[in-house]
Amino acid sequence: MRTVRDEKGRDWRIWHVQPQSAVLIQNSPEMGGGWLCFESDSGKRRLTRPPEHWATMTDQELLKLMEQASEARRVGALG
Repeated sequence: MRTVRDEKGRDWRIWHVQPQSAVLIQNSPEMGGGWLCFESDSGKRRLTRPPEHWATMTDQELLKLMEQASEARRVGALG
């Protein structure tokens, strides 16, 4: 897990998710190889097909990846 701070001062936790669900892998092939999860108090994002070397990227490089990530709904979120 990594933590980076964006230009607005928000801390983002970043980690790689490897799906275990055969149904997810079968129904969403783009997610079969896993994704990077970006999560802060203000939101959550998902980047499919992350680069293998993401853990050694600079904070700035990770923030650029986050710009490419799709917004994700938090589990248990209302609304």
